[in-house]
Amino acid sequence: MPDKDAHLRWTELSRRRIASGVIFDLFAADRTSPGGKRGEFWILEARDWVTVVPVMLDPSGRPCFIMVRQYRHGADRITTEFPSGLVERGEDPAVAAARELREETGHRAGRIVALGSLLPNPAFMNNRAHTFVAELLQKDGAPTLDELESLDTVTMPVDEVFDHAGRGELVNAMTVVALAEYQRYRDRA
Repeated sequence: MPDKDAHLRWTELSRRRIASGVIFDLFAADRTSPGGKRGEFWILEARDWVTVVPVMLDPSGRPCFIMVRQYRHGADRITTEFPSGLVERGEDPAVAAARELREETGHRAGRIVALGSLLPNPAFMNNRAHTFVAELLQKDGAPTLDELESLDTVTMPVDEVFDHAGRGELVNAMTVVALAEYQRYRDRA
């Protein structure tokens, strides 16, 4: 059966590492198109990451998210977002989600459900971002942050997060994507 997309696929002629870091490696790939176009493309090879949507009821029975506020170096600002982090090499994304939830919020989930997996920016990145909902939460001690991590844990009403998504401190794109995934999950329930 012929490849209906063959006219779109580029062929890699060579690749060289430009830089290597903790979170990603940067490569320059020399590629050619089926029509003869040729160019150098920079590609970030990054580990997958997870975003966790922790849902709980506050004392009045109102649905809330547990979120984190932290300084983000790239944007040079404080953001409020869902707990998230890198998937360790060989680690199952669901295990990474449970680990990040515990590390960043001090909570364990009785149930973790996969909501989806997307390519954050396929124009120049090769990794996947996995989203999970965490339910039946139980406090399990204080957060255990990484050495260079500093954050506050906050509980926010679900409706308030939806109302403020994309504005103020709720501008992390993966948090907005996770909200959309959670909305789809909630609508199916």
